[in-house]
Amino acid sequence: MSIVDTLDYITLGNPVSRLVISSTSALMRTIGLRPKQVPIKDTEIAGLPQQVHHFGNPNGPSLYTIAGSHYNFIRLAGIGGASAIFMGAYCKYFLKDINDPKEQLDSQAFADVANRIHFLHSFALMAMPLAHYPVFTGALMTTGTLLFSGCMYYRALTGDKRLQHYATIGGFCLMAAWLSLVL
Repeated sequence: MSIVDTLDYITLGNPVSRLVISSTSALMRTIGLRPKQVPIKDTEIAGLPQQVHHFGNPNGPSLYTIAGSHYNFIRLAGIGGASAIFMGAYCKYFLKDINDPKEQLDSQAFADVANRIHFLHSFALMAMPLAHYPVFTGALMTTGTLLFSGCMYYRALTGDKRLQHYATIGGFCLMAAWLSLVL
């Protein structure tokens, strides 16, 4: 399955997207909006042959097969997402009791950055089975998220700057993980 087939399946071909599209189309038809009918005269557009997308192609693995071979990253993404929600709520609860307004804003800023990066990269771990080197990319992304977000959470909750340089290392791990997707 090529990347085009995968993106097509993720955006339009999966059952949820098809349900949304059909429901929206039905709703639009009931209120009187109909799509404009444009006749297609050629089977080729701009000299390019039409491509037919077949999901579950017997010549290549399906999306479920690819995800199944590295399913632990999907589990890790679930754990990461749940822990990001927990840490976001905990930081909001814990940081509201800080008396100094400047320190509270500073700590809240660190917690927000840590939580945003934590969520984003937990979500990105779900796509690791689609990478060329899923174990390498996933390990870099997991390590980077733990180092960067962990150090930022620590800084937000304690005010201690000792582990700040490890956040930089975590940031470089995250950049390397994203760049490894190019390989």
